[in-house]
Amino acid sequence: MLKQKLLFIVAIVFCNSAYSQFEDVKAVAEDLIFLTDQYITPAANASVFQASGGWCTSAKPKNKFDVELSIQYNMLLIPDNQKTFLVNQAQLQNIGIQGSATSSLIPSALGGDNTVVLEGSINDEVFEFDAPEGINANTVQHGQVQASIGLWKKTNVIVRLAPSIKINSSVYKSLGFGVMHNLNQWFNGIKNSTYNFAFLGTYSNYSVDEDFNEADLIIGKINVIKVDGQSYGFNLISSKTFSNFDVSLGLGLATSNFDYKVGGEGDLLLEILNTGLETLSKSRTNFKSDLSVNYNLDNFSINTMLTFGAYSNIVIGLNYNFI
Repeated sequence: MLKQKLLFIVAIVFCNSAYSQFEDVKAVAEDLIFLTDQYITPAANASVFQASGGWCTSAKPKNKFDVELSIQYNMLLIPDNQKTFLVNQAQLQNIGIQGSATSSLIPSALGGDNTVVLEGSINDEVFEFDAPEGINANTVQHGQVQASIGLWKKTNVIVRLAPSIKINSSVYKSLGFGVMHNLNQWFNGIKNSTYNFAFLGTYSNYSVDEDFNEADLIIGKINVIKVDGQSYGFNLISSKTFSNFDVSLGLGLATSNFDYKVGGEGDLLLEILNTGLETLSKSRTNFKSDLSVNYNLDNFSINTMLTFGAYSNIVIGLNYNFI
């Protein structure tokens, strides 16, 4: 009888301990999902603007089967308000800011390299880790190549590739397609206009991998956050030629969605976190405007496009036209 009572007591203690550990793991996971969202979302949104500019040198349609090849330099300007995010202790369930502070500014993926130490506990076992650092830069710069060809009905088809490039702790790559269609041909009022009007539709698929110092959370470790995103752009463009210069203005919007995933060690931890991160996958819409100047010199041209919105982006291209 005594033996049965002891087994019953051990079973209760074990169940209580397992339940307590489950609650701790659940709270830690929810905190990490919240922190991941705050950390990586600025970089994900920035990728939309990086991919949205420089798709054309003007709204003029190309002649059928004329080809333009471009080598482009792409630079995103990082605003200060996207470099950090404020975390209050009241927003967290288990993880906290080490020390007596009740709030702290933590670097986003686009932020600096200052260190903020976080701590938590699972089943009364304490762990601590450094919050991930940012890229510690004021701009994000990379190269890309682009090709466009004129087809029927004054339509240009465009292909763009930004090969994998490492920017401090981040790796960025992108592939995109676009279609630009001249509108003058469809409206009598602008058929003979000295201005060219066009609709530009684009699709971009991109990924951002952000490595950081390993965080040991007792039941597993995490050391990378991955973002896979895609965006669709819809733009109205108008341009006018002045001697050797083409000046263009554009208005547009981009709808985008992202999938987040963390990597590391510990199947249970990664499964819980990545399942939770699926709830962060949602569509976003960004509005933007473009200003472009293109200088033509025989079959060559040099163009600069400025994109304005939540982020500012600059694309400079050297183009050659096979006509």
